[in-house]
Amino acid sequence: MLHDFSQDKVTLVKADGMVAKEQVPALVTGDMIFTADKKLPVEVGDYLLRDLPNGLVEKYEVRNPKYYDVGHSMDAHFQIDVARVGSPQAQAVVVKGITNNFTGPNSRVNINSTDNSINVSTDFSSEQLRDFIEQVRPVLSHLPEDSQEIVAAQLIAIEEEADKPTPAKMRVLSALQSIKSVAEGAGGNLVAAGIISLIRSLC
Repeated sequence: MLHDFSQDKVTLVKADGMVAKEQVPALVTGDMIFTADKKLPVEVGDYLLRDLPNGLVEKYEVRNPKYYDVGHSMDAHFQIDVARVGSPQAQAVVVKGITNNFTGPNSRVNINSTDNSINVSTDFSSEQLRDFIEQVRPVLSHLPEDSQEIVAAQLIAIEEEADKPTPAKMRVLSALQSIKSVAEGAGGNLVAAGIISLIRSLC
């Protein structure tokens, strides 16, 4: 029966925004995710992301990861209680101080609409990364409180790459994806929408 747990592939993102493991075989059934990956470092408050065939990404918050060793003719596995997040929520914050600068062939903006793809056409330049940081860091206080620390940590990772002659593309992408996931979880927040637009223009 464990072969049923490989129908989907999910990415485990820790509560601090770091990507812990990608391409984890799993079975997603709405409010529960099953996986036979016995070493998956999943904890309450983590997130599981599932890429859909249409290019969108489903995001689930881990509520209760339950590990079962053996029993009922099944091998060891996790049954993870989850809640889907990212649906629009009313927010009273109105911010006018975020600027969108567009460069590259994938430039686009999505306000009050969903576009969960990240397209990469070129390597990141240090100048692009610093410009992104300079626009996002001043408006962090307008994000939900539980999101500010995560985004700030990822900005530090991006800043470290910006200081290098050649930024590491995969580390930058991982940090941007983490920031994007947090911003999507703050649906309805105008600053979060602006950050997602900046990431789209950067990628």
